Amino acid sequence: MTKNIRILDIALKAGVSIGTVDRVLHQRGEVSAETRDKILKIIRDFDYRPNILASSLASKKITTIASFTPRASSKDSFWSKPQEGIEKAVNKLMPYGIRLQSHHFKMEDPESFTKEANKLLESSPDGILLAPWGKRESLKFTQLLDQRSIPYVFIDSNLTEANPISFIVQDSVQSGFLAAKLLDYGIAPKSNVLLIHITKDLQNANHLLLREGGFLNYFETVSNKSHRIIKMEVSAEEIETAKGINTSIAKVNSIDAVFVTNSKVHLVAGLFDTYEIRPKIIGYDLIQKNTELLLNGKIDFLLNQNPEKQGFAAINLLFDQIVRKEKVKSANYTPIDIITKENIKYYVAV
Repeated sequence: MTKNIRILDIALKAGVSIGTVDRVLHQRGEVSAETRDKILKIIRDFDYRPNILASSLASKKITTIASFTPRASSKDSFWSKPQEGIEKAVNKLMPYGIRLQSHHFKMEDPESFTKEANKLLESSPDGILLAPWGKRESLKFTQLLDQRSIPYVFIDSNLTEANPISFIVQDSVQSGFLAAKLLDYGIAPKSNVLLIHITKDLQNANHLLLREGGFLNYFETVSNKSHRIIKMEVSAEEIETAKGINTSIAKVNSIDAVFVTNSKVHLVAGLFDTYEIRPKIIGYDLIQKNTELLLNGKIDFLLNQNPEKQGFAAINLLFDQIVRKEKVKSANYTPIDIITKENIKYYVAV
């Protein structure tokens, strides 16, 4: 009976009507304190839990979840991947009244974030999946969400100053640390190591700074090879990236290892053919341009962030919190998969 107890069973046990039990469960209507306490004791004794999913199906209530992520530049770009996971999760949950509103912003344009955020708020969604790419703009937005008591989940990166119900990310510090360790295995002492951020506003890209911190921490606390770390920040333009590498090579004559802190490692890997040098190179994500260079031996390692899984899991976290009324786990980390040309076929079709 404990597993299958119904509202009817509670009503019979308490000697009251089903309507009285319903009023107690949903905290509405007038019920005497004595009757309420009696019903609540029976509920506790039998560990009764209402079938939220059945209720949502019966009520036909629509729950709107909004996704707010950077606009994907192409079907192969990184930000198309979490969108695939988001849509897969929503399709699975559609019978329970879940509906999706997709909103996107341009990473290189903070104003587009603010403009789209205002449009999103006008629609008053029940919950939001957010990729907090621009720290300043994201914190202003989440403050408004907190004021309106709209629950939100972070993917891709976390902001400790905000109050999401949960986040699902890769540990940025640890992935940077791992990248340094992998490169250190393959280079001689006193090598020249190039750390490249390909972004227009590094100080607003919190997770890239965290990756840098983990990367530098490894060489400061673990490695004893006395490498020279050269830091470079360029925009996502291929011409500017080439110019930056030219300048770096001119200063030190040779580059032995390269760490690119995001999925744009493909903008870097092919440039060294011109100089007839072959540094060890590590970057992020299984987008097509990166996997092709990995297979061709021009990238040594890719760290996979499982972006599809992040999008899928975030929607389910919101569903559990909003519809199932369950408290969700606040911190969720995806594995740091190390991909090489020898194991890539187990992750993507090649």
